[in-house]
Amino acid sequence: MVEKRLHAGHPMGAVVHRADCTVIQRDVNPIGVGDARQALTGDGKFFHACELCCPEAHLGIPE
Repeated sequence: MVEKRLHAGHPMGAVVHRADCTVIQRDVNPIGVGDARQALTGDGKFFHACELCCPEAHLGIPE
């Protein structure tokens, strides 16, 4: 799941969550596994992983 960022200029970008995450606060859109991996390994200006549900660990992305 991708949670929209706070506003267009927010430095953290959108948040990638696992589907069962309990801290989602804003609107979310579904995202596929491949797209989630690409988002989390790309430029951190656009996407970052939720610190609670840690989707990168479940996707096999090393820290």
